Amino acid sequence: MSNSCHNIHSNFKLNGFLYRKFVNNSSYKEFLSDKRELLDFIESWTNNSLVISLQTSGSTSIPKKILAEKSAMACSAKKTGKQFNLKPGDKALLCLPLTFIAGKMMIVRALVLGLDLYITKPSRSPLKNFSKSFDFAAMTPYQLEKSIEYLNKVKCLIIGGSPVGEVIKKKIKNKTSGVYETYGMTETLSHVAIKNLSLGENEFVALPGITFSKNNGFLEINAPFLSKSPIITNDLIHLVSKTAFEWQGRASLTINSGGIKLNPEKIEKTLSKHYNVPFIICGLPDEQLGEKIVLVFENKIPSMPELVFKKLNSFERPKGIFSLNSFSRRHGKINRKDIQNRLLKKLHDRN
Repeated sequence: MSNSCHNIHSNFKLNGFLYRKFVNNSSYKEFLSDKRELLDFIESWTNNSLVISLQTSGSTSIPKKILAEKSAMACSAKKTGKQFNLKPGDKALLCLPLTFIAGKMMIVRALVLGLDLYITKPSRSPLKNFSKSFDFAAMTPYQLEKSIEYLNKVKCLIIGGSPVGEVIKKKIKNKTSGVYETYGMTETLSHVAIKNLSLGENEFVALPGITFSKNNGFLEINAPFLSKSPIITNDLIHLVSKTAFEWQGRASLTINSGGIKLNPEKIEKTLSKHYNVPFIICGLPDEQLGEKIVLVFENKIPSMPELVFKKLNSFERPKGIFSLNSFSRRHGKINRKDIQNRLLKKLHDRN
């Protein structure tokens, strides 16, 4: 792949300005003066290197640097464009941080597909202050929750970073906007599968040219444009077909309680149908069980939360209920490790 500036689509715009026409204009440079990170990425996209350095989010392990081929990133962008029928000139909204893959791929899609990309600082409700509508946008589940009343401003919205809760799913079902939960990671250059939440779908379906397999319960991704060999994940799945699966949780979060391995995300999925507030399931040290399951709410514990425990089997039922003033988040994702450490400190200080 040649990496000169002509690889930027001729229709690519930033906030309504045609990039190739105004990039050297002084007033346009003033508009971009506070967008150094964006400009740095565009410059890295158009330089002679065949790769771009990316950083993983660190939500399940220590953040690490990886090198991604620009040709693979462009291919991923085209697959997204084909999936959602994006056309040159379509308006897209970038409201995610540029630090990680989700934000970077929004730029790549605009560069490759010729989208008109509008940029706003990441916030809880990024659509709130826009009078215009968008054809395409990407958000975290937290942003989605705070943007439900504004969904009429976006035609197609993709959600990633963490699972969408059942309460939120109910709120957006049958909305006129197409809201899609995505599955992907930095190593797959954003999403490789989607499910339509507006239609109430439960299965992730592969993007064109991608297939799935299962190895010892774990998802394997077959994507020739990314890797010659399957990409092995730590995600537990039910394989529906070569192009569809049901996600069951991450093995790295497994809690071993009395020799029984429990997946907190599976338990959270059941409970999220009944709690309309942020919460997590985590494990705490226990002399008898090794680890015990506990339920942690943000801010305050709702009235009689244990009433819904009957939806769980006896092993899955929390052995303690706690609250913390606020949950720390990394780019919209709840920081589980930090919450667990703060809870341990709170309990230690109490004793």
